[in-house]
Amino acid sequence: MQRILILMVSILAISAAGPAGPARAADADDTSRAIAKASVYDHIIPRYDRLAAAGAGLETAATAYCQDRTQQNFTALDTAFRDYWMAWAGIRHVQFGPVQFLDRGFRIQFWPDTRNKIGKQLCRVLAAEDSAALEQTIFTRTSIAVQGLPALERLLAGGNAGYDGPKGAFKCALTETIASNLAIIARGIVDNWNPTDGYAHAVAVAGTGEGPYSETYEVTVELLQSLLGELEASRDVRLGRPLGSALDKARPKLAEAWRSGLSSDILVASLKGTEDLYLSGGFDRALRDAGENALADRITAGFQHAVTQTRALEGSLYEAFAAPEKREALQAIRAGLNVLAGLIGTDLAVALDISPGFNSRDGD
Repeated sequence: MQRILILMVSILAISAAGPAGPARAADADDTSRAIAKASVYDHIIPRYDRLAAAGAGLETAATAYCQDRTQQNFTALDTAFRDYWMAWAGIRHVQFGPVQFLDRGFRIQFWPDTRNKIGKQLCRVLAAEDSAALEQTIFTRTSIAVQGLPALERLLAGGNAGYDGPKGAFKCALTETIASNLAIIARGIVDNWNPTDGYAHAVAVAGTGEGPYSETYEVTVELLQSLLGELEASRDVRLGRPLGSALDKARPKLAEAWRSGLSSDILVASLKGTEDLYLSGGFDRALRDAGENALADRITAGFQHAVTQTRALEGSLYEAFAAPEKREALQAIRAGLNVLAGLIGTDLAVALDISPGFNSRDGD
């Protein structure tokens, strides 16, 4: 409901400005093209490249561990797993384009898992010990609940000792399959964004009648929705749901990646990722070119403050959600994210004549 109100205010404010003349429309198109180009080449492609590199590292580490299950090799695998999740947290806000193909985003991270599908499906796969089901072409068609990071986190949660026993070999084979799957998905996204004939080209020709975007501004809308969507998910899902309405209703196990203790690091990586989209993606420059320096400064400060507040919590978010002395700090982070979402969804949208409302490609 809150997002709908923000979008309605944005649309009404933009409409009240009156119809755009030819010169103003041309300026808006130039702004949209500049934001799209900067976002693709200075933010999206570099971060997906980083994800693909992390995927290659994860795949290599899993293979090495399953060949020789030593503590040293397990530590390397665990580190590679964390590196991949951090890379993903820094780009997962982009929820359009190749990441949507073949349900790639959900296959990387099926979350929130409100019905414990991950646990149930993982138990079934482990109980069956069907090696044929781990063949890559078959595994990609299995439940998305066991294909990605949350399932891998559960497998790694028991440490090196968790791979002992008669089921250790199959558990390791499943670990290796998931790691390979994550690497393949990341490589596929990078390949599909290529500037020659990939999605980068589709963005570049937006508004020309070629490709999926009939109007130039539609790409900017997608990007603005990416900013808003991630901020709202952090505010409402990553923080709001585990925090609960009161201390006695806090549910720490709803925190993202609580088993690995990555919740806080993921939130910081998410905030830094969206901040980079705002800065490197050209939104900040567009605001300043429009004479909106004060607004640009407030948005930049909002991102930086949220990161500082999160880092100041120390320890894991899992522990923080159940700690009375940290509740006020968590609520302050949520409040700051709410203000930041308003600045972007309303003030920035109005200043740049961009409506972050749903477009024909949303499917909502």
